[in-house]
Amino acid sequence: MTINNFTKLLILIPIFGVYAQKGASIDWNLQTEPIENGSIKQTQIGLLLFENIGTKNNMSSTFNYKSTTITDEIENYLLKQYVTNYSSTHFNSFENTSEFSRQLTSKTKLTLVIVPTANYENNLALSNITILGGFEINQKLNNSNSIDLGIKRMTVFGKPEILPTFSFNHQFNKTAYFKLGFPNSELSYSNSIRNKLSLNNNFSGSSYNLDSPIVDDNLNTISKVGFSQVETTLQYERNMDTSWFVTVKGGYSSQKEFKFSDENRTNEINQALKNGSIFSISIKYKL
Repeated sequence: MTINNFTKLLILIPIFGVYAQKGASIDWNLQTEPIENGSIKQTQIGLLLFENIGTKNNMSSTFNYKSTTITDEIENYLLKQYVTNYSSTHFNSFENTSEFSRQLTSKTKLTLVIVPTANYENNLALSNITILGGFEINQKLNNSNSIDLGIKRMTVFGKPEILPTFSFNHQFNKTAYFKLGFPNSELSYSNSIRNKLSLNNNFSGSSYNLDSPIVDDNLNTISKVGFSQVETTLQYERNMDTSWFVTVKGGYSSQKEFKFSDENRTNEINQALKNGSIFSISIKYKL
């Protein structure tokens, strides 16, 4: 299969799936945060399709395209004497998340996730395609508490790696919910179906291939770059009507770094970045 055909297939799978779905939504997200010599700006558009199959099974498919612009040239972080032209570095990401969950017993649910991704700078190649995903088991302890345990291949630390996932979930009442775990934690409050306020802590990251390898000052050949951070944010979601949702998020990002490596990831260079603020706005429309 050629790259062009693969890209078309990655795009068309969720679109064709809408005919078998019970619901769908489209969302747009814009996020920005500062770094030493500029900023990282991300624009993302996503399509979510979902269906309940009977009382025990649920399927969903989410297609996302994300455009990431670093308002600085990436060579600045590898070459001490690099003279910038004040241009930028741009990355593209296509991602299709397919999720299937089954209620095994009244207290146990199994969820399987497959995430093919294509992350690249400008030119798409086979080496840009990565398969992520894994499985997770949710065990209900009582009416208020449950735990999630799983294993997933993720890029939360700037490169694809297999990691454990876990969380403890507690429902205080109809309005308040608490989740503590990895990679995501949340404390949320919702006094109506139209408002939701939440405090979140998320580990997030991405990994890309460079079009042209960079030889640094120590003669290391760099062909991959990853970005990772921990986001602690306050998020407010407002349901404008039955179809439109607006979400505003602001907070602080820490443990930020670029992770540079060669083709086989045998040599890695971690470039720490200054902690700073983060802001995003998201608009979602339910079809």
